[in-house]
Amino acid sequence: MDVDEVVAGRYRLTERVGGGGMGVVWQAHDERLRRTVAVKEVLFPPGLDEPRLEEARRRTMREGRIAAKLHHPQLIAVYDVVEDEGRPYLVMEYMPSTSLSQLLAERGTLSPLEVARLGAQAAAALAAAHAAGVVHRDVKPSNILVGDDQTVKITDFGVSRVVEDASLTATGTFVGTPGYLAPEAARGKRVVFASDVYSFGATLYTAVEGSSPAGTSDNPMALLHRIASGDIIPPKQAGPLTDILTRLLDPDPDRRPTMEQAHEALAEIAEGRAPAAAPLPPVVPPAEPSAQPRPAEEPATERVVPAEPTTGARNRRRLLVALAALVVLVAVTTTLVLINKGDDERTADRGGNPAPADTSRSSETSSAAGSTSEPSNTPSRTEQPASSPATPPASSRPGPNNPPGNKPPGNKPPQNNQPANNPAAAVVSYYQLVPGNTAEGWTRMTPRFQNFPARNRQNYESYWNSVRSVRASGASANGSTVDVTVDLVFKDGRGSREQHRYTLVNQNGRWLLDTVDVLSARQYRAD
Repeated sequence: MDVDEVVAGRYRLTERVGGGGMGVVWQAHDERLRRTVAVKEVLFPPGLDEPRLEEARRRTMREGRIAAKLHHPQLIAVYDVVEDEGRPYLVMEYMPSTSLSQLLAERGTLSPLEVARLGAQAAAALAAAHAAGVVHRDVKPSNILVGDDQTVKITDFGVSRVVEDASLTATGTFVGTPGYLAPEAARGKRVVFASDVYSFGATLYTAVEGSSPAGTSDNPMALLHRIASGDIIPPKQAGPLTDILTRLLDPDPDRRPTMEQAHEALAEIAEGRAPAAAPLPPVVPPAEPSAQPRPAEEPATERVVPAEPTTGARNRRRLLVALAALVVLVAVTTTLVLINKGDDERTADRGGNPAPADTSRSSETSSAAGSTSEPSNTPSRTEQPASSPATPPASSRPGPNNPPGNKPPGNKPPQNNQPANNPAAAVVSYYQLVPGNTAEGWTRMTPRFQNFPARNRQNYESYWNSVRSVRASGASANGSTVDVTVDLVFKDGRGSREQHRYTLVNQNGRWLLDTVDVLSARQYRAD
């Protein structure tokens, strides 16, 4: 398309105002209603066969019609959805604006109060969409528009994801923006309202911190793995936004606030009605070895924190929290000292250096018969403490070959290139191959697994090239489902202890990895 061309016999293109790999946006003149509009030409990747191309067109038209039903002051209105020469176009409200991604490219970061003001408007729009039953599916800085008068509007409901899905189908390569995916989306699960909440939190985090919560990586597979684990880099510049960001980025979708609650919290901060400092971080005791079940939620992780009515009440609450934290800290210190006096066998499961247990939350539990593995830890969102009350012997400290929770490992078992004859053994056998023998490891996966999460062979090789060592333990099977603990040490010094759940399929007598869920992950410094 070019300037002065007419789309669908009605919309005359006057100026190209934006574009990228997923579409081109034009300022145009609606010759029937005599008004200025924005026309988005949706682009699909080359290489799609005709049936898939037709399906992508249908999905685009469907998503556009859904978006056209939404009406809110902070939403870019969709006026029309048309086809011209077999290509779909969205006709939308035109607003002279700059995207949040452009603002961040120019300024690096924004102040917490500015992010709160912009975020409150965006959250109101997304809350309205959720109330209408619509999930955006692609919340990110480039889809948040900021006008000259600081008016914020959300655009591109669902359409970008259609193009990304089509690109993955055509090339086997993820071309979207993984830094804003929710952990459940990175694991291939269904995108829900709470997924929008996480993506929105990741967008605000990026605006105030300068990078996405999971950091950056040249390897999309490594980044997706990090996102799927639910681990984030704790915010350091967020100030009064710290609490709401932490809740928006909770790895458990059920524990995230609703978008309406996010709007209320951000509006309070923007109007100066919220505390100027982040709340005191909770002191989390180490995991108890007892089999007694822990509560699904603990008082230190309330889902919604209402605004305090008076300064005095707020100060009293802070004092109570501080005193409670001190009491817990003393109890924890005493417990750790007693534990470290115990025999080596009891402390071996924690490597002699107990790491803070993650806040308890409801999660999937292993249904494997006879499993004796320790309870799953939920993904940690805080860094490991710099020191512990008792310093363990050097031989039992976490390190490149001794992740927390394991006894110091001996030599890695020799690789077995023969596929195992049961699911649990197949998973362990796979991890004996990598990172050294990725060629054989690649053959232990179904095409489905190779496509997601591996994405493609190049990403798979690149990911394992970043891993120094890996160890699988505690594998237990329930039919074709296997729960296993995986300890990874990366070449950059990071360590990660993860609980995985695999499903396998038997093809011609070989058990192959078919799907995986990362149930929990706990990261630490390995050196």
